[in-house]
Amino acid sequence: MPNGNYLGFDVGGTKITSVLASSDGKVKKRVEVKTRKLKGVPDLISQISAIGKQFDDYEGIGVIFPSPISNKGVAIFAPNLMGWNGINIKKKLGEAFHRDVYVENDATAQAISVKLYDKGRKYKNFVYLVIGTGIGGGIFINDEIYRGGNGYAGELGHTVVLTNGPVCGCGRRGCIESLASGRSLARRAAENSREIRNSPFLSSIPLERLSAEDLFSGRELGDPFCTLLVDETVYYLSVAISNYINEFDPEAIFLGGGLMKNDPTLISELKESVDNELGKYYRDVPIIKVADRTVDLAPVALSVYETSRNRRDLTTH
Repeated sequence: MPNGNYLGFDVGGTKITSVLASSDGKVKKRVEVKTRKLKGVPDLISQISAIGKQFDDYEGIGVIFPSPISNKGVAIFAPNLMGWNGINIKKKLGEAFHRDVYVENDATAQAISVKLYDKGRKYKNFVYLVIGTGIGGGIFINDEIYRGGNGYAGELGHTVVLTNGPVCGCGRRGCIESLASGRSLARRAAENSREIRNSPFLSSIPLERLSAEDLFSGRELGDPFCTLLVDETVYYLSVAISNYINEFDPEAIFLGGGLMKNDPTLISELKESVDNELGKYYRDVPIIKVADRTVDLAPVALSVYETSRNRRDLTTH
């Protein structure tokens, strides 16, 4: 791993977080600002470039962007940022910073951070699944992040686990994201108004404020409807994770995202359900929750990983 400091940007629809850290993950400086997202591409590039001028003495730049990113650095679909569909963000930012900029979606960058700064260091082959508002993922095969032919590998949230299930944001039916993400869990609850009215816990919460966190709290208090929804969510996730185990034969499964913070027993419940779901193809694959720090360091991890890989490429040619 190369020495020195590395700069990372996490660009979201609400805020931009910038972190300067050493290659071993020690944070030196952090800056957070609201995203200027309504004035289009040039304004956001200008904002990111201006933030970058607050940092110096770094060897590489990594940028997490809220969109699938092609191998050429093109943002394919960024619903929370105006005008970015089909824009080559890698090229735009490279021109602004006058140097190479490495760009990825959040889940892939987080998988790289698991490899560099978490227990992923122990494994050459693993699957990372982030379960938050949506669901995404990243895959390591033989110590390398797997991006696929065009750069879109790892869209694990769009694995179908329920044929003819709810319509997902991608347009398909029954994707795990449409059934087990934080957003979908709250939606599934809100669609059952009678059950909510009959729930002593949920009936006091306005529908527009209902969250996945509320449902986990309700299950902890013994609310039957909350218990049913969360248990269904665990089952759907176990089906998806079993699919990933059969498809990739990983040494470990790593889980991150906001949903994992709601219940300390969730990992053990998922492990038991996955083991049952694997049936005759059972193998003992550990399921491991990632540290919050690992997610925070994702843009820096991207910078360190790609800078190191480029150096290896130069020495082998």
